[in-house]
Amino acid sequence: MSIRFDLLTLEVFIAIVEEQGIARAAERRRIAASAISRRISDMEAMLGVDLFIRHAKGMDLTPAGAALLRHARGLRAAMAQMEAELSEHRQGLRGLVRIVANKSAILQFLPEDLVTFLDRYPLVQVELEEGTSPGIVRAVADNAADLGIYGGNIPAPDLAVRRYRQDRLVAVMPRGHALAGNPSLRFAALVEHDFVCLEHGSSIETLCLRAAEALDRALRPRVRVSGFDALFRMVETGLGVGVVPERVVAESGRLERLIAVPLTEDWTLRPLNLCMRAPTALPPAVRLLAEHLTPSE
Repeated sequence: MSIRFDLLTLEVFIAIVEEQGIARAAERRRIAASAISRRISDMEAMLGVDLFIRHAKGMDLTPAGAALLRHARGLRAAMAQMEAELSEHRQGLRGLVRIVANKSAILQFLPEDLVTFLDRYPLVQVELEEGTSPGIVRAVADNAADLGIYGGNIPAPDLAVRRYRQDRLVAVMPRGHALAGNPSLRFAALVEHDFVCLEHGSSIETLCLRAAEALDRALRPRVRVSGFDALFRMVETGLGVGVVPERVVAESGRLERLIAVPLTEDWTLRPLNLCMRAPTALPPAVRLLAEHLTPSE
């Protein structure tokens, strides 16, 4: 027996997963929650499988639901490609590009790059989300994003990878810290102190952990935060030292209360990479933005 899907129900299904619940999915799709619930129940009855495990705290995907999500996202990407290509013929280039990027790229480089691209292609819409580098690679591999910008020390198997930019990492500490008078530092001196760290799995934390392991030392995270502003505030109060991109701290306006000290190791010159699935299979708008974000040699 053949099964017929309608695209709206598949979009509703994806929205429930991405918004982690029917209520927020209803808000996003502007459909009554009761209508969404009925569509999902009807689709489960048609398929003969449960797509979600429902419990008091929400809804989790079943294995069948995870399989449907993978195919539904692939279908959505194919539909987006079809729409973009037809739109080129109808009224000029139009499309949606989903980007996930790490904090460093968003704060240092990406805004200016997007301004110049969108000035050139005003019919293209960009959806930008922030993520940690391992999560960015997974999002692109799972077709939850079209392009990812991440710390180049994180592996990206089975994806096409291009160099985007690079940044230099420096140590930050409060004025008056024991290391503040040094013109530069080896990481071996920094690792003796408590750290203020970003999220687990971030590119910078991964580099620091590897550097500490190479010295046969353990990193000492005292406080963990979700952004550079919070990191700078914690460092200012003396809760630990941090490692951040030089340009981020320079443009933060915090150097009246913080000291930024260069680190001498080669790994502190960090590549930022751009990853994508097979470039020739990408929608035109995605391909154009990928080319725009790839520096000319």
